[in-house]
Amino acid sequence: MVRNVITGLIDTRTARARLKARKEPFWITLATGEALGYFRPQNGGAGTWFARFYDSRTRKRMKKSLGTADDFADADDRDVFTCAQAQTKAREWFEEMRSTARGEVHRQGPLTVAQAWEAYEDYSERRGKKGLPGTRQLVEAHILPSLGKTEVIELTQWVIERWHSAIAKAPARVRAKKDQAPAFKAAPTTDYEKRARRATANRILTVLKAILNFAKHRGLTRVNSDAWREVKPFEGVVASRQRFLTPEEAQRLVNVCPPDFKRLVQGALYTGARFGELARMVVSDFNPSEGKVTIGPSKNNPHPRHAVLQAEGREFFKDLTAGRRGDQPMFLRESFANRNSKSAKVIRTWRKSEPARCMIEACEASGLESLTFHELRHTHASGLVNNGVPLAFVAAQLGHSDTRMVEKHYGHLAPSAMADAIRALAPKLGIFSESKVESLVIKKGSKA
Repeated sequence: MVRNVITGLIDTRTARARLKARKEPFWITLATGEALGYFRPQNGGAGTWFARFYDSRTRKRMKKSLGTADDFADADDRDVFTCAQAQTKAREWFEEMRSTARGEVHRQGPLTVAQAWEAYEDYSERRGKKGLPGTRQLVEAHILPSLGKTEVIELTQWVIERWHSAIAKAPARVRAKKDQAPAFKAAPTTDYEKRARRATANRILTVLKAILNFAKHRGLTRVNSDAWREVKPFEGVVASRQRFLTPEEAQRLVNVCPPDFKRLVQGALYTGARFGELARMVVSDFNPSEGKVTIGPSKNNPHPRHAVLQAEGREFFKDLTAGRRGDQPMFLRESFANRNSKSAKVIRTWRKSEPARCMIEACEASGLESLTFHELRHTHASGLVNNGVPLAFVAAQLGHSDTRMVEKHYGHLAPSAMADAIRALAPKLGIFSESKVESLVIKKGSKA
């Protein structure tokens, strides 16, 4: 909360009564380039409050009348103001002037959660954040319907905790087309389903906190406390990822896939890349001499990375790119120009929703438990960890900036792999000679 400036010059009626009338108001500085003035008329009537603002960019000074001083009438904070009320009104005008100087549309009235999201969305879009479309869907589905019209200054810890708990108890949404009404699964009943919903509620809470923190740091709202910081996420809801394919299961899956989807699945298993990264990959991204594939910027990493290929993966990409132009998409989709008539086949890039349907069909054909396309990435990472690859190398292969995500999702696999690696690679020191004393073994039935 901004503190009022006290100088003893114009703060009280008594102090203002001692001032002599003059043409220029009596000014006190509130901040750099910002001042509050009191003008005392010569006829002895009530004085007037003024605000003065200096725009350092244009080097112009602007002045505005704020209202009447409470020299003779009680203040009503509408037409008649005390010095403290005049300072508050002046600061509101200063904020409007600063917004105008920045070329922004000045917001009138208290900031709502919806307005805070609009500002955060604009900032994220200008920064080119990769995950913005997903964040926008999450906000529109879970935050705006319940909290969008609520003023940020009215958000209390109890309000946010009640909203957070309601999300955890609500049934999960089912993906639907744009022109279809939202669909939902059954309400969570098992421990696994409840834990999954709580994990989802935690992710949504994190987004809400990011929006509100942005609004406060940018000075869009003047809240006295951060009620949202006191809201704690549900504990013990994030479990390590357990679903991944064994080499035998991966072979079964690949064998039943149609040719175009088979290549996409193989690419995911060899590189650990996400579907979006594979869909954007071009032929020139493969470097046969180094045995690496360049994977473009991801949702969390603005810089491309280079996935290392093992021998089998290198041969796969050599065969996939042989005789093709470097600017062609690496993975192509074979489909019919008219799905109903199935007349002529066309070659095009993969669309976002297609791998999910193909994966369902492949799992049914191979007799495997249902899994998502993204779990092929988990399979790649789990295979590296199980074979003793250091977690730092696994993180670099997956495009993570550090090992936290790898430890969180695959750390449960590391202890056995670490033990095998230490036993195989640790140096022999030769500092112990085996003793000739044998342990005493007591046979059953004998008396000790």
